[in-house]
Amino acid sequence: MTALWRALAGLLGGLLRLRSGPQDMPHSPTLLILLLVPYAALGSGLALGALPLARALWYGPAETALMAALVYGVLALRGRRGRFVQTLSALALVGSFFNAVSVPLTALAQPGNGIGLLILAVLIWSFTVSVHVLRQALEVPVPAAVLVNLGFFFVAYSTLGRLFGLID
Repeated sequence: MTALWRALAGLLGGLLRLRSGPQDMPHSPTLLILLLVPYAALGSGLALGALPLARALWYGPAETALMAALVYGVLALRGRRGRFVQTLSALALVGSFFNAVSVPLTALAQPGNGIGLLILAVLIWSFTVSVHVLRQALEVPVPAAVLVNLGFFFVAYSTLGRLFGLID
């Protein structure tokens, strides 16, 4: 394993265990792009369960762009634009992990096989890690970070849902 992959695995482990934060990510626009590509691709993979192929392929990049805009917006409101690259890198890294775990789980989920509970556990863990990252990036208390993360979820749900015909 190369030094970069070892370093990313270490950062991922720290983020997943709530021991690291976005400040531990390198400030690298190149790394950010390298993390956003798999995040978008895995987002498209997850969308395949609900959308036709052509629309699913656009879903991941649209979700990624929306996440970037929301992160930039809340950081700008808090006067912390300089944290954008590291914060979005951290969210893309953990988001890629959770999406990679979720793709096979959603493909295997059937009524009554218990995988739905496992998906719920992954969703709760993902939410917790995102709150942790946002709390540190924004320097706000946990309840405020929870509200920001819920806001992200509802904006993404309504925007992407309408854009891709998932909700009316």
